[in-house]
Formats: sequence, structure tokens, C-alpha cells
Amino acid sequence: TERRNHSPSRTPFKCTVKHSYCSSALPTLAPNFTLRYTEFQMDVKIINPFLISCESAFKNMFDIPPQHKDPYLLDPNAGHAWEISGLLGITGDCNGVVAFRLHKILADKMLERSGIEIVMESEREELAKQLVSEFTNIIAGNAASEIKNKDIKVSPPVVVAGKDHTLSWPKNYPIVGIPFTTQYGPFEVDVCFK
Repeated sequence: TERRNHSPSRTPFKCTVKHSYCSSALPTLAPNFTLRYTEFQMDVKIINPFLISCESAFKNMFDIPPQHKDPYLLDPNAGHAWEISGLLGITGDCNGVVAFRLHKILADKMLERSGIEIVMESEREELAKQLVSEFTNIIAGNAASEIKNKDIKVSPPVVVAGKDHTLSWPKNYPIVGIPFTTQYGPFEVDVCFK
């Protein structure tokens, strides 16, 4: 469970670089590293497909090119400032949770850029939640199809919104936060696998 405060904690994590990063290669945030967290490991082959899927979908669906920042180890007890979280479960060879998290301002801009017509202003919040749900599904579905040699199934997405909303994460496993910035505000993709 996460609790909210106004100064979320980001714990940088150490990584072991196995190969040098070639800038002409496909865009990756985490070039060939293995995240080590106590006795658990999360491989770049799991993280990078989510990064690539998210960047591609944002650019293609909304014409908003996001810029990624360094991934970090998220402390689920430190709180967060996000107003909307789309999350879904991953099962199969990898089990865990993926969350797409953002502020209402960015969700509204995504809605505007999607071309969805809003007849009544009261519909905006519900339509934004539906769009976040579908976008989370697209990110995870595309990423899962790119994770090679693993059988992965994606559950239907769920959206949690509002001030101080909480998420339940698998216990005792690392949560990797992958932050992004856009001209309309930040967002984050958090992944946790066991």
C-alpha cells in the first residue's frame, strides 16, 4: 500500500553495466543492466519493453514525445503526488504489477489529443479514466509481446484516482519507477515483478 505525502522519496539503485550503450540502437532507458535488490533481480529485458512501448504509444497516439529520466527504486511507503493510476496484473512466467501514473492535467491533454468528443464537461473525468485504462493496457500488451522467451498474460486494467489513493504492490519485491516528462507534465510507469 502506498501513502501520499508531498515529498516522494526516490532511492537511486545501483546497476551493473554489461555492455556499452549505442545511441543508434532502439531507444532504451536501461541499457543492459540488471537491477539488484537484496537477493532479487529484475532484468533490463523486462524493463526496456515497457519503456519503448510507452514512448512509442505516447508519440503515436497523442503526438506528445516524452523524455525519460533515470529509473529509480520506488519506496511504496514514501507516498506519491499522482492523481490517476492505471494498473494491471501480469501473470505467467513473470508475475507482478504495472502502473501508469499521471496528473489530471496530462490526462486531460491526452483526452484532447485523442480526438474523443466531450459532449458534457461532467463526462471529462470518466472519459479520462477510460483513456488511462486503455493506454495502460496498450503499454503492457505491447511490452509483453516484446519480452522474448517468456509466457506473459496481462489482466484487464483498473484505474484508481483521487487524492491519497493507494496501490497494493507485491510484498518484498522491488518496484522500479520509470519517470517521464512531457511539455504537459510528468508521468511515470512503475513495474514490479516477482
